[in-house]
Amino acid sequence: MIKRLIKHGNSRAIVVDKALLEAAGISENALFQISVSPSGGLVIQSIEDTKTDVFRENFKILNKKHRKLMQNLADL
Repeated sequence: MIKRLIKHGNSRAIVVDKALLEAAGISENALFQISVSPSGGLVIQSIEDTKTDVFRENFKILNKKHRKLMQNLADL
């Protein structure tokens, strides 16, 4: 499949079709590792997101416990 980079703010993005993600067995919230190939180009690989699940759970607990502080930080 050939894709073009599209403008996304000050950056560029590659849009990955939902059907392609489903065919690869990748969830829409998946994390990806992007590296530069020695032969040129980029290598994009999906990675397991078990560590992020733990982070998200801990963040929810922290956010619930310190909601006012988090809101004040977000407002800065």
